[in-house]
Amino acid sequence: MTSYKQYILPFVFILFFILAGQHTSAQILNIERARISQDTANYLTGKAGINFSMFNRNAGKNNPNNYLQLTFTGDLAYISGKHSYLLLNYYNYLLVNYDSPEQRNTVASTGYSHLRANLFRKRKLSYELFAQAQADKARGLELRTLLGGGVRLAILRDKDLSLYFGTGLMHEHEEWENPEMDQMLVVSDLLKSTNYFSAKAKLSETISTDGIVYYQTGYDKRIDDFRNRISGDVSLNFKVNSKFSFRTNFNCVYEDEPIVPVTRFVYSISNGIQVNF
Repeated sequence: MTSYKQYILPFVFILFFILAGQHTSAQILNIERARISQDTANYLTGKAGINFSMFNRNAGKNNPNNYLQLTFTGDLAYISGKHSYLLLNYYNYLLVNYDSPEQRNTVASTGYSHLRANLFRKRKLSYELFAQAQADKARGLELRTLLGGGVRLAILRDKDLSLYFGTGLMHEHEEWENPEMDQMLVVSDLLKSTNYFSAKAKLSETISTDGIVYYQTGYDKRIDDFRNRISGDVSLNFKVNSKFSFRTNFNCVYEDEPIVPVTRFVYSISNGIQVNF
């Protein structure tokens, strides 16, 4: 069971350190990150992290663009004898030219709040209910709400490795700002199939990784075709002690038929400190 580590660890290191230093706007949630041991019961736990950065980029000899960025993550989980309940939160705020009254400030904010219940969590086949609210102003997404449910299959549960597959149905409501038509919102309501595959692995006493891949699709009568979304999230965690750890995270989203004309593939890479409590 431990032989997989010799393949996972080199791959993860290469992925993160080749791409380190790149950054753009994308954020999806990783529901596995807040889950804890199946054997734990009547337990409340949470994680919180905050990143702050200031930097500039050339926009002329004496006129650089100055950036201020703040990112907050906060997860809370309650595990009962039969069920589990997760509350996941993320918020990113980016301000451009914050110190220049001569230049117009540009603000881009993204975030989500996700609530999920896993019923009969110890069974090989359990049930899930979820709701989510999300916004991504940088891409023009004013609001996205999800409401749905499904089943969750435990493929493998091991001390150092766990694999899960989930599938279900959800209603998705979206409000997008059309970049080609000022002050115009495009609204979409679709019934979608939502599917995911997730994994968590302990590579050593201080290093662990977790990842999830989603596939969501729904038929839209307006285009007489399916709208497909594929997204992924993977993290590499370095444990300092019981309270603090360093995390490097990569996530991406691809949509083949976006509601409005926006970039189809977006990604982000981030590094930060996590506090466990």
